[in-house]
Order: sequence, then structure tokens, then C-alpha cells
Amino acid sequence: MGNVLSKDRLLGIVKTVAVPAVVWILMELICRTQAGTSVVANSADVRTFFRNMVSTVAFALAISTNLNCGRMDLSLGAQMYVGTIFGGNIALALNLGGVGVLVLAMLIGGLCGLICGIVFVNLRILPMVLGLGMTLLFECICFSINNQQGVILYGKPGVEILSNSTFIIFVVIALVAVAALLFKYSRFGYRYRAIQGSQKLASDAGINIFSNCVFCYLFGGILVACAGVFTTMYSGSLAPVLGMSSNGYVFRNMFPMVLGAWIGSFSHNAQFGVAMGAICVNLLTLAMSKLGLPLNVQNVLVYSLFLLFIIYNTNKRKFAYNRAKRARIALAKQTKAARQPA
Repeated sequence: MGNVLSKDRLLGIVKTVAVPAVVWILMELICRTQAGTSVVANSADVRTFFRNMVSTVAFALAISTNLNCGRMDLSLGAQMYVGTIFGGNIALALNLGGVGVLVLAMLIGGLCGLICGIVFVNLRILPMVLGLGMTLLFECICFSINNQQGVILYGKPGVEILSNSTFIIFVVIALVAVAALLFKYSRFGYRYRAIQGSQKLASDAGINIFSNCVFCYLFGGILVACAGVFTTMYSGSLAPVLGMSSNGYVFRNMFPMVLGAWIGSFSHNAQFGVAMGAICVNLLTLAMSKLGLPLNVQNVLVYSLFLLFIIYNTNKRKFAYNRAKRARIALAKQTKAARQPA
């Protein structure tokens, strides 16, 4: 029995890793035939890939934290702005370096998430409505400080570590490991999965669903602030926005989150699957940039793939049912033909 479980677990891991491998091979073939270059051709491509990956992984994990329990938090983008701008400016003023920027941003992002969670469990506002309201509030707060300049990391001393590939890989591994331990192997994770099944049954069993919810908001705020720091380091600066423009970061990272949930179903590890989904989407976008496609065309292709995947994922049970139905019909015909006298 143990050998069977080990083989199934190993097969699941192989399937999980195989998806980004297939995407990479496909993108590599397209780039070599159409552009005469590789998807990852030099060290600059490696740095770009890992910078985008850490932001995507962190943001996708943050979205899934609440969405898996039926709460769509649209304020995550605004929380990213608050954490990055406030934490970044405070750390730069105190000369704390890149690690200080990351830590302070995550602390302030977590505080924003904590505020959202407390408001939600006390006022019982619909999560999407609450997210829109908190988005407007956080965006106005960011816009009102530092003369609307946001935070600038380009050329600042001591922040070079945020561009170091080794440090970025370490952060990605740490994020995935902490999220996996928290949501899969901890006491909190056990209660989290119980709430996923039924909030009423979980509450009747003695689980405090409200404290679990608040922690989900808090952890989501920490993750998006981490994503914001690396996004800012890549672009050089982060300027405040208004009019709920920060929601673009939420919708931009929905595809790797949904794709990662599907990939993670092979190995029964959603967090590891999100990392693989982030790799797939970033390989796709990097390949499209190598092909010289404009940004608007890239967005159309990515969101079209997202829509097609949603259609497939929503109707995959119907596809499986139709395949089984055709197999039953074929077997019935074969049995009937065999029973007929010669």
C-alpha cells in the first residue's frame, strides 16, 4: 500500500513539473523558428524571468488565499501600493537596504490586510464590495503622501540585493514553502480546508471561522507587498494611482493562480502548483516579447488563453462524461455484435 501511494505521489509531482516543461519546449520551438533566438538567451533574460516570477508567485498565492474560501479581495492591488510605498520610503529614510525595504513593506502590507479582514468580519460587507471600497481608500492614502511621487528604488544604495537572482530564487522557495506548510500541514491549514468544505459545519465543529478569515487577509497583504517590492525594483519606481487602477494587478495574476490550481491538483499541492503556473505564464510572456509582439497584442493573447482555459476547466467533467458515454455505447455495440448468431 505504501509503495502504491509513493508511486502515485511521484507520478503527481512528475505531472506537475511536466506542464511548465512542455510550455517551455513549445515556446522554445516557436521562438527558434520565428525569431531565431531562445526564450532565455542571456543573463538579462534570466533576471527578467525571475523578477517577474517572484511577483507573480506572491500575487497569485495572495489571491488564492481568500478566493479558495469564496472571498474575492479586490483590494490586494491597493494593499500592494500602500505596503511598497510606505515601507519602501521608511526603509530608504532609515538606510535599511533592500532587505529592510522588503521586510517593512511586508509588515505594512500585512497591516493593510489585517484592517480589511477586521472590517469584513465585523461589518459583514460582501467581499467584492468591501474590496472596492478599501481600494479607493488605500489609493487615496498613497496618492496623498510624498508629493504623489510614490517610491523610487532606482539608483538607491543598498537595494541591489533585490535584483540578485540567487536572492530572488531564495524568496520564491521561501514563499512557496511557508505557504505550503501553513495551508497544508499546520493546524491553521486543517481548519482552513474545513472552512473550504462548509463554513457552517466548520463553525458547528468549534472552528473560529472569523479569526481564520482575518489571518487569510493578513497573509494576503504580506504576499502582495512582497510582490510589489520586486515589481518596483524591476521598473525602478512605483507611482500611486487612482480610480481603482490598482485592480489591474489582481486580474493580471488571475491566470497563473487558476492555472496553478489545476496544475497543483496533480500533486495535491496548490502552492507548488501556483509556482508552476507562474513559470508557465512568465515563459509565455517572455516568448511573446522575444517575438516582438506589442504589449496590447500580448495581453489579448494571454487573456484569450485564460478564457479558453476557464471554459475547459469549467466543462472538463462534461468532456469526461461524454468520453465515458461514447465508450459505453461502443462497448454495448461490440457486445451486441458478439452475441448475434453467425
